[in-house]
Amino acid sequence: MRILQNTSKLLDQVQFLPATLAVTLLGGAVGGGGAEVRLLFAFLSNLFLYSCAVVYEKIEGAPSAVYETEFAKKNPIAAGEVSLRFARMTGAVLALLSLAAAAMLGLLNIVLFFFGFLISIALSHHSLKLGSAPLMRLGKHQALLSAIFGLSGFLATAQHLKFEASLLIVFLLSIGILFAAWTADSTPKLLSKPILIILFVFATGSAYVLFVVFEAISPLVLLLTVLAGLVLTWVKNRVSPQKQSLPQILLDSLAISAALSLILTHLIPFFL
Repeated sequence: MRILQNTSKLLDQVQFLPATLAVTLLGGAVGGGGAEVRLLFAFLSNLFLYSCAVVYEKIEGAPSAVYETEFAKKNPIAAGEVSLRFARMTGAVLALLSLAAAAMLGLLNIVLFFFGFLISIALSHHSLKLGSAPLMRLGKHQALLSAIFGLSGFLATAQHLKFEASLLIVFLLSIGILFAAWTADSTPKLLSKPILIILFVFATGSAYVLFVVFEAISPLVLLLTVLAGLVLTWVKNRVSPQKQSLPQILLDSLAISAALSLILTHLIPFFL
């Protein structure tokens, strides 16, 4: 029980699970659907990889967080609740589990794992400090990892790259950067209004081709995702308006709604 408690503290109760599941299932739906077992391995690989990234971020941030009370409370290593040795072992085990799950899917998924692992290290390593930039912070809206997770789900069902994969990457990167800019305390200098407009055009254009022209996801699922996301956003905003900003609440609600809607589309064929 102590091991589970320490792991839970390192992973923040796996709050990123709905977003990881939603992006993976979205990639699987665009890839053609089906292949539920392969899609499960893709999700586990992505979940373990993101968990490893979260643990590594806490390891790298612990030395500086010790001297800041606010950050120490969010970092169990800095607070003395979890040992550094345990955190390192947990991170290594999660990385190996992610690699093992990716290996069950093929060479391309293994390559994606290493790309994701290197990105995770680069975002949090103290000498690089890439994670200090608003667009590169490790979070549920991190665009680079979202694109990798979506492509992993795509390859789990399609098993080879197709034109739809490029549209999926453009969509996830554009949406991820837009949400990162929206949830940042201040708009990054790189994202001027023309750049934001271009990103919005890319996001809507790729979404239109994927979801309307190619019908990668049924209109019913899209409608259910939007309506459920709006309802969850309203409820969470009324219940705990001070804990999170409205953009972050909206993002979390859409992630949960998308995951549930896509799960339903995978389960419905079994009951028909």
